[in-house]
Amino acid sequence: MSYATAQDMINRYPNRDLVQLTNEDPTATTVNNTPITQALADASAEIDGYIEGRFTLPLTDPPAVLNRLTTDIAMYRLQSLRPLHDLEDARKRYEDAVAMLRQVAAGELTLGFAADGTEPPVGGSVETVQGPERVFDRDKLKGY
Repeated sequence: MSYATAQDMINRYPNRDLVQLTNEDPTATTVNNTPITQALADASAEIDGYIEGRFTLPLTDPPAVLNRLTTDIAMYRLQSLRPLHDLEDARKRYEDAVAMLRQVAAGELTLGFAADGTEPPVGGSVETVQGPERVFDRDKLKGY
């Protein structure tokens, strides 16, 4: 299951870039959806590899953040096939997406719902814990 569509890529990135990245013919003026669809499927599979340990796949209602991460990863994959000046920017977006996915996989970041599909609990008040009585205090340590 892909977390983004070719139309999501078209909406997010400039048309001239997508035309250049998806066509072998330098005179082409329209976006070729086939390479975009493949790049999005590959990006979605990569994302699944990070989140499968925490969530039941396929996700029935994926959070919107996965759409952005998918398009960023797919754009990097498309640009890495071509010698373009924007590769460094695409690489940075890719590295940011992967770093975020690693945080999700490690349980440091949530996608907005728990592994069972429910919303995670919101942190409430801080619980005070009483420890043992102090062995040393200011008076007992006076002179040291």
